[in-house]
Amino acid sequence: MATPARRRQAKTHGKARIASAARRLFARRGYAGTSIADIAAAAGVSKATVFHHFGNKRGLYQALIADAVIGFREQVVPLLDAEGETESGLGAFAAAHVERLARLRGTMRLIMREMLEGSPGSLEVLRSGEMAHNFSLVVEALRRGQAAGKVRTDADPGLAAFVLMCTSWFLFQTAAVTRRHPDLAVTATADGYAAELARLLYHGLAPRPASGTRKQQ
Repeated sequence: MATPARRRQAKTHGKARIASAARRLFARRGYAGTSIADIAAAAGVSKATVFHHFGNKRGLYQALIADAVIGFREQVVPLLDAEGETESGLGAFAAAHVERLARLRGTMRLIMREMLEGSPGSLEVLRSGEMAHNFSLVVEALRRGQAAGKVRTDADPGLAAFVLMCTSWFLFQTAAVTRRHPDLAVTATADGYAAELARLLYHGLAPRPASGTRKQQ
């Protein structure tokens, strides 16, 4: 007879197998093209076991997304509120974001596939769940910067957050090509890329006044 400890271990192992199989299938076939029966067969369990652990397909998909994005909320977003210069905070955020995208490559590619294909089921999950909440947290951090006088009040915080996050997503997806392009040498290292993105986002493209000169009234 199995001991309680062994039963708990088997339960945890079975849940992990289901999650691993679902991640592979969702990435390969998409949300709409993957059924609970497919996942159960790939994991070597019954459909009832999948329902027991995750409730339904939506619950399973959300669990996979949450596993990736909750850490982003806890570890990356707070960097925007850190003491010090806003530019350095933006750089720290971008560097941590790129590192996290690379480390959780499998789940991030799953998310990217669904965002690009735009199936109604997956988009509804992404809009209503952890992804949407995390984006709102980044926007709110920038709004706090505006209220504190550290970020221009006439800048759109939603668009700034979009540029900050999507630039890193695109680099993650195209790094093998991007980092070989001579005009994009700045992306060769995560730290170099993050510092330049922060500088560009914070200061913009307008030339700075020459040192010691004043604007004419």
